[in-house]
Amino acid sequence: MDLRTKVIKGASWTVIYQVTNQVLSIGVMVILARLLNPEDFGTVALSDVFVVFAYLFADLGMGPAIIQRKEIDDSHLSTSFWVSLITGFALTLLLSAASPFIASFYNRSILKYVIIVSSGTFILGAFTSIHKTILTRNLEFNKIAYVNIASRVISAMASVGIALLGLGVWSLVFGAIVAQILIIPLMWYLVKWRPRLLFSKQCFMDMFGFSSYLLAFNFFNYFFRNSDSLIIGRVLGVEILGYYSLAYGLMLKPLQYVSWSVGNVLFPAFSRLQDDKERIRSAYIRVVRSISLLTFPMMLGLIVVSREFVLTFYGAKWAPVVIPLQLLSIIGAIQSIGTTVGIIFNSQGKSNLQLKWGVFASTTYVAAFFIGIHWGLIGLILMYMGVCFIIWPVSHYISNQIIGLDMKTFFRSMFPATAASVLMFTALILLKYVFLRTLQLESHFLLMVLVPLGVVLYAAFLQIFFKVPEVEELKNFLRGIITSRLIPAFKRV
Repeated sequence: MDLRTKVIKGASWTVIYQVTNQVLSIGVMVILARLLNPEDFGTVALSDVFVVFAYLFADLGMGPAIIQRKEIDDSHLSTSFWVSLITGFALTLLLSAASPFIASFYNRSILKYVIIVSSGTFILGAFTSIHKTILTRNLEFNKIAYVNIASRVISAMASVGIALLGLGVWSLVFGAIVAQILIIPLMWYLVKWRPRLLFSKQCFMDMFGFSSYLLAFNFFNYFFRNSDSLIIGRVLGVEILGYYSLAYGLMLKPLQYVSWSVGNVLFPAFSRLQDDKERIRSAYIRVVRSISLLTFPMMLGLIVVSREFVLTFYGAKWAPVVIPLQLLSIIGAIQSIGTTVGIIFNSQGKSNLQLKWGVFASTTYVAAFFIGIHWGLIGLILMYMGVCFIIWPVSHYISNQIIGLDMKTFFRSMFPATAASVLMFTALILLKYVFLRTLQLESHFLLMVLVPLGVVLYAAFLQIFFKVPEVEELKNFLRGIITSRLIPAFKRV
């Protein structure tokens, strides 16, 4: 199987897992919301603040370092395994030691025990982190998806079962523990590699030279990603933060399903090709074009139907989410392509450059948040958007220089998606506010009309005005399925 086929299949399996995980998460939360108290969710949310932060250092970045290296041997793998295990024990001990002080600060005694038990996932996760890294390096994302989906299903069943027993908050905690325990035998069965009692200082230093910059970048990026919520919650209050969080979460969905799924596969793929800049440029242009073809119409379409979407699925009390969601959708379109910058930096061994740029960009964004908050939530989002339009092309210019890609070619790759999406957006706005307005349709009916209409219009504009290779390949793929499988199946019936 060639690299291109592996990348396509890997991205497909990653999307399948993302969708399955989302469906299961929603289903479990609906059930648990009826069985647990808000305080239970709040306790776990407080615990997660510290646990998620500690996860930044879970394996000291050994996993990405293994993926990025051109060649690895058993010394690298075994050294990374023991580093991950030692780090896992250290993080568990540190969080356990800090848990009484955290619980005292929030005046919630049970939080101490929740943090102690939750921190056990660092030790359990260390037993599979290198095995998962091996699968990722080999682009075997189907096996990763099998394990994650199986563990997620068992975890969901465990959480609901424990909640039915009346154990409250522990249903949320032990669900994650059960998942980690189940992953260990599955991963060790799928990956035949076994760690040896071997630790090479030279191997560790080689890999840590790359991973240390990545760890520092993740540290700064974590605070940047959470600084907007901290500022909004402090200045504008919890209610406004709730509106912003919902809008931001909705904006992230296309990024999770498309950009992040593709990114998980591209990092190991581009690491393999790190010396072949011509193939990387060609592949990267196709990736940018493919992501834009999916995310641009989704984001512009969401702007059109945001009001109907929010009112239909969340109710009238969430109406203040609409304008923030519309503005954040523009940022989402930009960031769907911006997520690929880190792939270039890391796959080409430029984690030090990523750190320098990340510190500058994060500082600029946080400064923009502090300035924008003076004009309320909309002011903060507008400042966020303004800085995005400045930072985004500069970051791509820097990363594109690494692989020798000129900006004209880069922007040209997104033109079909941009033009077709703008045409679709314009047509939907005219239909919604000129032709359909007189019918006075309910929000859910209007949503049912505009969404499929937007899909049809976008596809039509692409077909009429542009000949995009990826679209032609998709059409040929679907035509092949219909002619070779569906038609013969119907004939047999």
